[in-house]
Amino acid sequence: MVNNKYQFQSFLQYKGIAHGISSKVFGSVKKNATNVDREKLALFAKSIGITGDIVCMRQIHSANVRVITDNLELRWPETDSLITNKKSLPLAVLTADCLPVLFYDPKKEIIAAAHAGYKGLLHHVLENTIERFINDFKSNPKDIIVGIGPSIERDCYEVGRERIEEFEKTFPEFKNMFTEKSFGKLGIKKFYLDLRNIARQCLIKEGILKKNIEVMEICTKCDTNFYSYRRGDTVERFVSVISIA
Repeated sequence: MVNNKYQFQSFLQYKGIAHGISSKVFGSVKKNATNVDREKLALFAKSIGITGDIVCMRQIHSANVRVITDNLELRWPETDSLITNKKSLPLAVLTADCLPVLFYDPKKEIIAAAHAGYKGLLHHVLENTIERFINDFKSNPKDIIVGIGPSIERDCYEVGRERIEEFEKTFPEFKNMFTEKSFGKLGIKKFYLDLRNIARQCLIKEGILKKNIEVMEICTKCDTNFYSYRRGDTVERFVSVISIA
């Protein structure tokens, strides 16, 4: 973290892209349920060397991926992943506990930004994004660099048993997707879902190399530098932005 901006070490070695993740210092880039604060978004983007209109999404926890060729549409409806090979066409994802996932193929010069909460993971938004890299741009998954930004960690993400069963049914081959703890004299069981580990396994399953996945070990619920839905920030969001220079 430098000057309240967070970046992936694995991305900084490449001069072909600019990227960054905001903190609360820059304010919420989401005004309300329907509007993005374009002024705050532009100010943050400028601080990391990104100019021009930024393409966002009206995120609905889906697996929908859009290939972006211009900035005529600045907020794509019903979308949770954006991908482009166009220079100076920044992509953004807004989050407050869910996983902000940035992608970069330095050989083909392609970027993507994805929003992956538990619903998105169940719907295979990460797999669909990689599929578009391969089918639309002829990427080799082994070349793709992936950064997973600040998000809620396992021990802070309590879910019901039914949610665990959904993941076990969807990803029967995955390991260590959750932990189970017992509380009190009655041994009441509680379950905690590990979104980061699930996402990592989704990426590896699609051919992304382990060494090419960087995960920021920052919990949005614990770290008050970030907005957290589980901590009460129902509208506010921080932003992750990436652009081909």
